[in-house]
Amino acid sequence: MTLQNLFNDVSLYAKEEFKVFELKDEHYQLNENELERFTNYIGIGTSKIITYCHKCKKEFPFDADVEYIDFVSDIHTRIPVMVFTRNVGSAFGGRINTKTGELYGALPPYYKDDLYNGQIWYIEYSLHCTNNNEHKYFMVISVELNDGKFVVRKIGQNPSMLTVKGYDFDKYKSILQKIKAYDDYKKADLSYADHFYVGAYAYLRRIFEKVVNKYLEDKNDKKLHMDEKIDKIKDKFDPRIKDLLKNLYSILSVSIHELDEEESKEY
Repeated sequence: MTLQNLFNDVSLYAKEEFKVFELKDEHYQLNENELERFTNYIGIGTSKIITYCHKCKKEFPFDADVEYIDFVSDIHTRIPVMVFTRNVGSAFGGRINTKTGELYGALPPYYKDDLYNGQIWYIEYSLHCTNNNEHKYFMVISVELNDGKFVVRKIGQNPSMLTVKGYDFDKYKSILQKIKAYDDYKKADLSYADHFYVGAYAYLRRIFEKVVNKYLEDKNDKKLHMDEKIDKIKDKFDPRIKDLLKNLYSILSVSIHELDEEESKEY
């Protein structure tokens, strides 16, 4: 996972954990692979990402300017560093260089009480489209150290993931407004973009039900079971799909009753 994945694919408040330090015999040992995974994820050493520019209507590289909050400026290089331990003997506290990802200062293993567990840092990213520098995106993450694990959360993004991903809500607007389902359609896409796949399913099923009810001429028919409703109105649909309507409704219903979020995503 990289900074590009963090911006493009991670929903707000979702968290990713990196077990950089593992406690063994009262000492925290370094896991170098997890450290590399962590620094890649928060974009250390990264100056660009590629994402969709909703104003240019095309994917472009975006330059990334970064501001580090509650980090410390290294007295020699003036580079912001993440200090995560107390000073150990004559050595400055363990720290991570935000340019290179290098860990220096006091080196592991660390005594259990050396780590600043509970410490929180913040990183702000200003992203500028290389095709038009006036097109800007913004993202904020928090980084918390808990029991040797760095926990990263995306806590802010502007514009929203829906805007970045270029959802075209107006494509079916005139049709959906006739059955009062336009807001359901937007909420389905919003739920999907925020990785709430069961929620997206529920809104899609609601749209299906409104489409079916639109064609029921007798108000009493609206009290029928869905299979009976479909039998009454299926001839209103394209012959290629009219015999698939019951299966479609079953697929839209199964998530609410049986599927978890990951299974709903696959469906």
